[in-house]
Amino acid sequence: MFHQVTLKNFRTHQSTTIDLYPITLLIGNNNSGKTNLLAGIQHFCDLVKRRRPYDRTGAPTVVTARDIDPHRYRLAKDNESIEFSITWSNDQGKVKYSMELFKEESLKEKAGCRERIEVKLLNSSQPKIIETGYSEPSDLIQLRQEIEIETEIFFLNFLNIDKIDRDLCRTFFDDFTNTFCYHFQPAFLKGLFNVSQDKEADYSKISLESEDSQTQNKIRIPSELGETGRNLQKIIRNIKENDEATFTRFTVLMRRFEQSFQGVRYDDGGDRLIWQFDLGRKGIVEEFSPEFLSDGFMKAAAISLLASLRRPPALILLEEIENGINPGNIQELMRWLWQMTSISSDGYSSQFIITSHSPSVLREFHDHLDHVYTVRLDKRSRKSDVRNLNTSLDTLVGIGTIEGEIIEREDGKLVVEIPKYQLAELWYSGTIG
Repeated sequence: MFHQVTLKNFRTHQSTTIDLYPITLLIGNNNSGKTNLLAGIQHFCDLVKRRRPYDRTGAPTVVTARDIDPHRYRLAKDNESIEFSITWSNDQGKVKYSMELFKEESLKEKAGCRERIEVKLLNSSQPKIIETGYSEPSDLIQLRQEIEIETEIFFLNFLNIDKIDRDLCRTFFDDFTNTFCYHFQPAFLKGLFNVSQDKEADYSKISLESEDSQTQNKIRIPSELGETGRNLQKIIRNIKENDEATFTRFTVLMRRFEQSFQGVRYDDGGDRLIWQFDLGRKGIVEEFSPEFLSDGFMKAAAISLLASLRRPPALILLEEIENGINPGNIQELMRWLWQMTSISSDGYSSQFIITSHSPSVLREFHDHLDHVYTVRLDKRSRKSDVRNLNTSLDTLVGIGTIEGEIIEREDGKLVVEIPKYQLAELWYSGTIG
């Protein structure tokens, strides 16, 4: 499970640290920096997984000015680096990983990289530290690969790192690189977008593998789905034809959202997926093409697809979760997400960071206010101000300004509980948000 993430000098986030929960909500108005925070996490995740860890023959993975300049906080000083760190743990121990990107004129690409990982086993008193790029300037992203393939340099520099430490690091990197960011768009989810016009990638041929194959679908399906969900229809067709176990789980999840859902079939003549419903009438099936289904139903289908995988993404970043969904269905959607955070029979679960500007979503966190962060853009400094809602409301409740209670949990943490309706009122009045 991931516990905390920090961004420094990334876009509007001069210095932002948030604690991560099973579901963490970032709420704020447009142009506040919510997207920038998710983009920062995905950016560093993509840098780490840019090179396949077991590839001994490929060219070294280097950082370039393109990895720094477009993302750098524009008011940062020239000697300030972009920094990222994330903490994670499992039942074996705890890991803290960090990366710094900085300008370095002595290097070919004028950009440098430092990586550091702290590993602390549950039965250890002190963490063990592995780092690269600190003794002399380096443009290589190499820490994960050195740990994975146990290079000669690794053994010479890190003699105190045991196999159990390396295994913990590997598990962390497996989870961290299994992070995906989505901003689902109805036209893409329904397959209405002409992918042949996309110049960045050719999605006309998708080859997905079943969960019984060696590579498994733990990475391929989440990545092939695409940020906007453009390949949803093709992936569902593929799992129906080639992965019965995943499609069965998908169907069960969809029936929780819409009881009349019966399944899908592929229309060869129309070259499209047809969705089937009984509309509450046993034995009678009505068929609909995607363009006639609601936007919310298609978003639910995309989330169900991810949830039905044997190993879903470890960390899912979802933008504007409420778009296209009736406010009355927000509660059901959030219940789904909470179910995905529970450990499955295969031992996997997902965490979420979601963004929203809707009080309907905020209300669903009335008893988890410590999971909520408000985000606003400071007009003078042009940096995002990110604050924990529980901490912000603690004072207001304490002095009686707003109705609510301060409860001490079993772990000793003080949390604020206020009625659902009052959260919406505080949002509309501008007290929060």
